[in-house]
Amino acid sequence: MEACNYLYDVSTSYVNPGWQERYCKLVKHIDRYLKKHYAGYFAGLQLYQTGPMNYVVVAVYYDVPGIADTLPRILHYVNEKYRDTVGHNVRRKQILKFDRARKLHGQPAPQSDCEES
Repeated sequence: MEACNYLYDVSTSYVNPGWQERYCKLVKHIDRYLKKHYAGYFAGLQLYQTGPMNYVVVAVYYDVPGIADTLPRILHYVNEKYRDTVGHNVRRKQILKFDRARKLHGQPAPQSDCEES
C-alpha cells in the first residue's frame, strides 16, 4: 500500500442558535459530494464540536499534483453551498489554509499520486 501525504484546511464556525442540525447536515453533504466528485484530491472532512454553537472543520486533501489547480473549484462549490444553505447563520474563520501557508516541517512531497483506497 502506498503511503499518502495530506494537506489540511482548518476553520472554525460559530453557528447561530437553532441552526446546528442544518449545519451538521451541510458539512456531511459537502463531505459526500467532494469524495464522489474529487476523489483523487479530497480525502474527507472532520467535524468537531467545541462548544454549544462552536465547531471546527478539518478538510483533508491528498498532496498530489493538480491539487492547487483543483482547489478553487472545490472552494467555489463549498462557499456556494454554505451561502445557499445557511446564509449568514454561520460565521466561518479560516485558521489554516494550506495553499497560502508555508510548510515548515512535516511530510515530504509525494513521490507519486496517491489515491484513496
